[in-house]
Amino acid sequence: MKIALINPSPLKPDDTQEGKETFFYVSSPPLGVLYLATCLQEEGYDVMVLDQAAVNFSNEEVITWVKQRDFDLVGFSILCISFENAKLISKRLKEWNPNLIIVFGNYLATFYPEKILSYYEWVDFCVRGEGEKTFVELVETLETNKALNLVDGISYRDHSRIKKNKDRAFIKNLDTIPFPDRSLVPDVYKNRIGKIDISPRRFTTIVTSRGCPYSCNFCGCSAFSHGMWRTRSVENIFEEISFLAAQGYREILIVDDNFTLSPKRVFELCSKIKKENLDIAFICDGRVNKSSYELLSSMAQANFEIIMYGIESGNQRILDIYNKKITPQMSRQAIKNARNAGFQIIIGSFMIGALEETYEEAINTLKFSASLDIDFPYILFTRALPGTQLFKSLIQKQIIKEEQYWETGVDIIDLPQAKMKREVIFKIIEDQFHIFFFRPKYLIKALLRTITSKYRREIMLNHLSIKDFDKFIKLINNPPGLF
Repeated sequence: MKIALINPSPLKPDDTQEGKETFFYVSSPPLGVLYLATCLQEEGYDVMVLDQAAVNFSNEEVITWVKQRDFDLVGFSILCISFENAKLISKRLKEWNPNLIIVFGNYLATFYPEKILSYYEWVDFCVRGEGEKTFVELVETLETNKALNLVDGISYRDHSRIKKNKDRAFIKNLDTIPFPDRSLVPDVYKNRIGKIDISPRRFTTIVTSRGCPYSCNFCGCSAFSHGMWRTRSVENIFEEISFLAAQGYREILIVDDNFTLSPKRVFELCSKIKKENLDIAFICDGRVNKSSYELLSSMAQANFEIIMYGIESGNQRILDIYNKKITPQMSRQAIKNARNAGFQIIIGSFMIGALEETYEEAINTLKFSASLDIDFPYILFTRALPGTQLFKSLIQKQIIKEEQYWETGVDIIDLPQAKMKREVIFKIIEDQFHIFFFRPKYLIKALLRTITSKYRREIMLNHLSIKDFDKFIKLINNPPGLF
């Protein structure tokens, strides 16, 4: 069986035909798809991967790519942001070849397989949850004409009935999963802030654990993992890092849901990295309540250069609404610890627009962000994603109708019940963004840190161009995450 795995681009808001890469932090390798492809390869299957944004293909070019290669099965990795495009492409392919098997996997296929199969008759299967074992078993079953009801983790159409097999258990030993074969996609990925490429080195991503035990009600990762956290062994993680170093990668973003959850694990990994003196810069997310100075110092000594914190709000009431289980003081202390430990760039993520949030509270969050010693504030509107507890609570309270938003989710600020209006708070955020970047104190600190930091100098002097500075000015005038 010949298989194609496609990571479709998100659609631009004003374009229902062309997909363009729109992610804020990075243009990252599609690790989930690469894991699936590598597992299929190990079983002897002929598999190809197409990351639409990476190759900048139009939908027509994607369809031509599939037609020229005569695949038997095409799988799509679908997130809310790319679902519309996945539907457009897959429908065209099914019309071209009714015998082509279409499989949807990833986020929406996990939470809404019945709706997908009911509304979109050209989709044959949904793979729910982790796909490494499920997808391989599905392919083997289709190839040998075995009974589909024996494959855990799939939903499918049996004549006119939709069947949902039992959930597949999470993979307990993540070390059994092979390293993703990054050669299946072009080497074009960059670490980005806005549209600015800040990667001074060859860049890729890695996942060292899966899941998160916290229950932030807006978090799709928590909903997807059912609150379970599993980790690869430190030896297995370090083996992949060493492999990537040998391939010439010099900048790695760790895309875990909760990388710093186990300080013991991080200490052990950092010790190995320091011992081998690897010339690699690391980037990661962190939780502010798992950010002791000792932990962050160990990470900084192992070349962890950038850390991104989900601070969300400067108001305890709003943090409690999100079930974030942190305080503003924890965020302040975490950033202080990260700065003192030697992190070169600290990014803070903030959410504006909870259903009951007032303008006063929103402004307080913006002032709080400006009071923190961070390099860049990422501000976005609170969004209720399908499958999350926040989304479910809005349905239960009859604030939204599931049928209207199950494919996309909704920015809460756009609901009639929200206390703030988008256009008003947008203007306030835009004004505060200007103030943040043009504070003399901020500019002086940024300049001094760049002079004294080799990593920051690599970004500023060896990589950024005049065009990038122009993008940066546009970024200041058009804050990210608001369009």
